[in-house]
Amino acid sequence: MSTVLVTALRESGGYLRDDGYEQTAQLLAAAADEIERLNRRVHVLEADSETLAASRRPVDRLRFVKTNASRVSTELDPRRHRK
Repeated sequence: MSTVLVTALRESGGYLRDDGYEQTAQLLAAAADEIERLNRRVHVLEADSETLAASRRPVDRLRFVKTNASRVSTELDPRRHRK
């Protein structure tokens, strides 16, 4: 998938090379390659994100479990677990 920017970078590289700016032309080609690589990565991440979002289902009902409050408070007491 090529963007207008990538196309322009690649085309400009040829003109720069013809005028003796070889390193600049190489940099433009490297920039175009990197943009294309990043675009592919973005598309993969977006596709993964859409798949993940589609697999999540809303919770219909929440289930609450009644617990003994005094038991919970002692289990969570940090002093209880000290050595």
